Amino acid sequence: MRPGIAMPNTYALIRCDGQLRFHDNVSDPAKPVAGPGPGTTITFTIQPAGWGGHGLHGQTTPIPAAGDTSRPNPIASSVVAALGGPDHRIHGNLVIGGDRVDPGFRHPVTCSLTEAQEHLIHDVHRAVLRDADPLRG
Repeated sequence: MRPGIAMPNTYALIRCDGQLRFHDNVSDPAKPVAGPGPGTTITFTIQPAGWGGHGLHGQTTPIPAAGDTSRPNPIASSVVAALGGPDHRIHGNLVIGGDRVDPGFRHPVTCSLTEAQEHLIHDVHRAVLRDADPLRG
């Protein structure tokens, strides 16, 4: 992957209503995949990428200020915590994307989710839903 080259990008989206969807699109991996413009999202590490391995990052809206109407996303918060990410409340939709360390880069670069990561996110999401509502399981 070279910066500035558009490539297929698979990411997960957990909406405020708890629904999980995987999306495939073509985007510039250097740009955030959530939010309409600069400064509208925060990005955080869920699982760090290591040499030879892939990691996960999340993108969401900042914690709302007083009077903000963005909805809490408790399912996304629980999924992030179950994946080993930071334990904080997510507001708004959550995008989960992939990271990897490439030779020549000092920091992880954004990449598409691997098939294994998609399965992991799906399984963790399903378990979180089951724990949140025992009647769903």
